[in-house]
Amino acid sequence: MPPGNIDSFAKDTLVEVSSDEGWLSGGWFVAKVLDPPPPSTTTTAKMKFLVEYQNLHCQDGSKLLRKLVDIKLVRPLPPPPQNDEHEKQRFEVNDVVDAYRNDGWWVGVVSKVWGEEEQRVYSVLFENLSRRINFRPSELRFHLDWVGDKWIQPQKQDKMSSEVGERREKQMEAETSSEKRKRGMHVKFLFKGNECGGANYGFDKIDVEDSSTTGAAAVDNMPYENQNLLWLESSPVLRFVQSLEEFQLMPQKPHFRPLDECEVVFREGLALKHMMPFVNVVKETSKLQVNAPGSITNNLLKCLPELESHGIDVKDVQSRLLEMQTMIKRREHLQTKLAKVKCEIKVRTHEGTKINAELIDAIEEIKVLEEKKARLISMNGENDFEISKLKSSDSLLNEHIQNVERNFAILATFPWR
Repeated sequence: MPPGNIDSFAKDTLVEVSSDEGWLSGGWFVAKVLDPPPPSTTTTAKMKFLVEYQNLHCQDGSKLLRKLVDIKLVRPLPPPPQNDEHEKQRFEVNDVVDAYRNDGWWVGVVSKVWGEEEQRVYSVLFENLSRRINFRPSELRFHLDWVGDKWIQPQKQDKMSSEVGERREKQMEAETSSEKRKRGMHVKFLFKGNECGGANYGFDKIDVEDSSTTGAAAVDNMPYENQNLLWLESSPVLRFVQSLEEFQLMPQKPHFRPLDECEVVFREGLALKHMMPFVNVVKETSKLQVNAPGSITNNLLKCLPELESHGIDVKDVQSRLLEMQTMIKRREHLQTKLAKVKCEIKVRTHEGTKINAELIDAIEEIKVLEEKKARLISMNGENDFEISKLKSSDSLLNEHIQNVERNFAILATFPWR
């Protein structure tokens, strides 16, 4: 394509870079210009840029890939949609689009539209792959060609090209599953060479099993979620996980939509990363004791939203955990009240001990007083008896005194003769 104005490719500018070699051919990848050609370069066609890809890494994954590319393979970033909202873009059959896959944009033609509005899914036919793959609106954009300094949108693909693509798809149905994997689009690129510390530039390609194992025609008739789950259904590791007791008791149909943005080679491991926590949560829930700390149920409940975002049905587990949490909190509340009652009992018991000690002392004192009382009563009785005796003596003595006084008076007045 004509290079256009090279001022659009200044240092640190984000651009899109294509390739005319190997598996990168036909795709457009976002990169940053590190070193634009010097102004002294006279022939535009010979200009080369040093760019750093934003999503492609060296073989060891330690750093982003850098490469010298011809100016004919560099273009500015396409303009965003007018409303700047990819989700609201609407595509029609035969629209020429770019589909985001394997960290780059690949040109294709919309061959079928699925679903309604927000759930809409588009089947895209890739002519170089002779097959269809389903995409969500956010993974598509209208295809634009950079010609000179202008973006030009191609016309809709004619019906004949679509029919040719369909005939090619039917030919693919006769291929073996191993051949399909070789021609699949899910590819992980690992680069090596001068840009990554090696001797020569090149790249290794790791083939990954294609998302379709039943032929392109079957993919074309399959909803988006199910298409992306074929890699899950073909995984012996994940099939083993789903055979575990926890998944047998609560069968699951996860969609793993968040993993659509991940490299296919990582999806199995990431899916396992989200399925095993579900097994662990169920096991831990079954082993919970009523005296377990409340933090355990809180931590288990915190795991559920992440699992639910991948389509794992956690309602039964969540319901049981919430009920258990309520019971644990109720028990903790009652235990707190019980502890207060026990503390009060302890205080009252101590107080009772003191009272009992004082009561014993009082009883002892009362006993002493009772004995003293009895003694005093006895002494008082004896004293009263003595008083009575003395009173009798007093009366008798008074009588004797009176007799003496009377006799004395008689004697005193008695005549002498």
